[in-house]
Amino acid sequence: MNRLQSSPFDINRHLSSRRLEQEVENRTAYTIDAAELNIYETHHVAEKVELTFTSPVLASMIRGKKVMHLADAPAFDFLPGESVIVPSQELMRIDFPDAHLQNPTQCLALAIDADKVKQVTDLLNERAPLVDNEQGWQFGQTNYFLTNDEPINQLISRLIYIFTENNKAKDVFANLVLQELVVRLMQTQARTLLLTQGAGTASVNRLAHVAQYINRHLSRSLHIRELANEACMSEPNFYRTFKQTFGLTPVDYINQQRISLASKLLRTTNRCLADISLECGFNNLTYFMKLFRREKGLSPAQFRRQVTP
Repeated sequence: MNRLQSSPFDINRHLSSRRLEQEVENRTAYTIDAAELNIYETHHVAEKVELTFTSPVLASMIRGKKVMHLADAPAFDFLPGESVIVPSQELMRIDFPDAHLQNPTQCLALAIDADKVKQVTDLLNERAPLVDNEQGWQFGQTNYFLTNDEPINQLISRLIYIFTENNKAKDVFANLVLQELVVRLMQTQARTLLLTQGAGTASVNRLAHVAQYINRHLSRSLHIRELANEACMSEPNFYRTFKQTFGLTPVDYINQQRISLASKLLRTTNRCLADISLECGFNNLTYFMKLFRREKGLSPAQFRRQVTP
């Protein structure tokens, strides 16, 4: 699939009513008490366009390509299906290398009121505190880039629908979706940080240790009791804590990592599907193929043909 051309969000209702007044970052704003949804469109090539928000913002690409320049980070391509969380008052500098009238660049920026963010993080820190983490749940404190998973895409799509619908109860609807979106984004960020900070984190955080333990043993059966023992927790407490922190059950996480490994092997080797299935911990080839298709939208053979030059 060509991610540069595909759009994960339906903005047809917005397009039918918005006014084009600028060729670069034409902005349409939809506002409720707790948030503001901004949809931007750019119709010709531009560089170093500056943008800041007074609240933490989730920016998500809809169509086309941007090159983002954020503080303390190298420039990166920003494509449909991707998002970035940016703190309040942080300057973004944006390039539009491919924008033109027939193929405008489209992006949304969801600015979330700081009080709303604090309400959600306080609730999580009270009811589902992070294990082995003194800072607790945080949102919008640092830049964070992510590839949207399906739940996050669905929530953003729902917010677009709510904000652009003329419904008197849209504040109520939007607040419910905003709360879930902030929680899922924080879970995604927590999961990413625990998995990318290396052995140092695993030595002081039990869930980071378990995640790395899982990745070292993907080729064999893994049971909740074994993982709970690695975390020095009871099975119920481990299961609950893992799901609250990662946003996935341990089984879902294991399957996700196995499919990720399978994707890598399909891209980089000529090994047969049966061997790859066993290497990734699937004893049943039919189940492996079913799960791969569910996660990737393609069969393993189709995936290999697509990614092989």
